Amino acid sequence: MDERVSVLTELPVDWSRPELRELRDLLVLAYPGRDAAEQIAIEAGLVAGTFPLLDDMRSTWRKLIDRLANQGRLRALVEHASTDPVASGYTARFREILAGETAVSATSPLEAVDGWWLGDDRSTRRAAQLHEQRLLERRSRHFDVETASAIVRAARSVGKLAIQFSAAAANGSGFLIGPNLVLTSCHNVDDREHGRATSATIDFDHTQTRRKNRLVRRLTLPPAHADPEHDWAVLELERSVDRASLGLGTPYDVNVDDTVVIIQHPLGAPKQFAIEPLAVRHVDARWIQYLADTQHGSSGSPVFSSRMHVIGLHQGEQSTFVRSRSGVQTVWRNRAVNIDQVTQGLRNRGFQ
Repeated sequence: MDERVSVLTELPVDWSRPELRELRDLLVLAYPGRDAAEQIAIEAGLVAGTFPLLDDMRSTWRKLIDRLANQGRLRALVEHASTDPVASGYTARFREILAGETAVSATSPLEAVDGWWLGDDRSTRRAAQLHEQRLLERRSRHFDVETASAIVRAARSVGKLAIQFSAAAANGSGFLIGPNLVLTSCHNVDDREHGRATSATIDFDHTQTRRKNRLVRRLTLPPAHADPEHDWAVLELERSVDRASLGLGTPYDVNVDDTVVIIQHPLGAPKQFAIEPLAVRHVDARWIQYLADTQHGSSGSPVFSSRMHVIGLHQGEQSTFVRSRSGVQTVWRNRAVNIDQVTQGLRNRGFQ
């Protein structure tokens, strides 16, 4: 049996397989509610009374995958999901998994935690400020409707990258900075494990709403401009597009506790955005680190301020441990290349 397909049938379940973790995260996106998850599992043949009752859907889907695999029904689940109208935005991804062509994400070139984590989150002073219950965090999720309109406008210029390497496929995100230019992460097209990409396309209309005439363009490789050290690359479109380019940079300072907005394609899924108040945890000339939801496939996404100015190019995530009053907690943080690094690099290359 093809090793790529066996992830749906092999036992015991091997959670070190990236395809299995990707499947779990995809199911969380497609079926974020317990009722929907239970219904699709029953349709796939889950033994009655064995649906796991856990506190969150990520843990629920992990345990549910274990049980379906042990009952020989995991492949049936993916087959049902691939034809389920409720999950129509994810049909292509489920079919890739069934065909053994599960796309992998390019490896993010992040250093070890001690070299990556910036700021004082692990200090005694900061740990003492950690809230024991998330509902008590000091933030409001109220945003004016003008922000929503600005997000919708900017989203038209963000697209899903489908990247092909010699022996693997990957997903990423990118956005227009000119009529025929797309900015993305360099590691999306020059991966430390898979090498340099052989082909790539960008789909600006990969959304939940199906469109007849989606705007898809091939990208020219190698990149027109690239900086592996600062992890950015500019790729040319085979033909220009009639959509607005996103301006780079902001006249305002970026500070700790600022809000961020990230328009992205997590796991290659339809276009989504994360908006997070009090998100920024550290800022310096090279990096912006923040708390906001992303997943593999989000690399290369634009990171916006609350004014919808592009302040960063999303790179990846990392975790560390913080000791608080109730014990050791795992704390996650995302990181973006400070967009000033990109604009300076482009100026040095004569890009205006």
